[in-house]
Amino acid sequence: MGSTLSSKHDDAGLMEGYKAWKAMGEGGTSHSWAGYMSQVSAEKTMAFGADDTIKPGFYDRPEKLATGWKRATEEQRANARKSFFKEPLPVRPGPRARAKPFVYPQRERNAADPQDPAVKKAYMDAFNSLGEINAESTEWKTSALEKHGQALFTKRSVPLTPLAGPTSREICHIHGTDMSGHVTLSFKDAEEVISKGWGERHRLSGTDWIHLGYTMLYVPNTVEETAVLTKIYQAGIDYMKSG
Repeated sequence: MGSTLSSKHDDAGLMEGYKAWKAMGEGGTSHSWAGYMSQVSAEKTMAFGADDTIKPGFYDRPEKLATGWKRATEEQRANARKSFFKEPLPVRPGPRARAKPFVYPQRERNAADPQDPAVKKAYMDAFNSLGEINAESTEWKTSALEKHGQALFTKRSVPLTPLAGPTSREICHIHGTDMSGHVTLSFKDAEEVISKGWGERHRLSGTDWIHLGYTMLYVPNTVEETAVLTKIYQAGIDYMKSG
């Protein structure tokens, strides 16, 4: 009897989890029960918990976690450890945002949550302009990591560090569902983004699937915040160009 009740409770928990997962919208895997169960499977086999994505010191020993570290040159390793910010990031004001407790897709808010049209326009205009500013070394293609939506990639003419191999040259994208985003950063810049409250690590970063510096950026709350986030994306572009 106890096992039957436990089974029903587990089934109910799975269904509630599925509803919460489904509410985030598409991204990364099939937006179906099969996609959700693949996320559940990943959750069970992961060594990193949801709270590990904001803990400091994760990038201190890249030789232990960074895929491609042994194949990278000394220059590529040095670039991964330096900052590409032209000036330090400000500390993000207000309570810290957090990603929802799923491995993938990684989102901050649900797809149906309201968005400020002025903030969204300013953000997308600034993000799209990055393609023009970096046209010599980047190009727009469908996201390889999200499976849909536009993402910025380095061109084939740009040397690629072995550290970024898993990301298929993808640098960054913004999610049309909630306006959170992802960007591949140097380890030093990823640490700063996280410590100052602008984002958090992806739970698959540092695995064979995703670069160690792959970082989620939170949803901008104001037009002013879109400028800071754009600088973070640019740092990611400059790092990926340094391959």
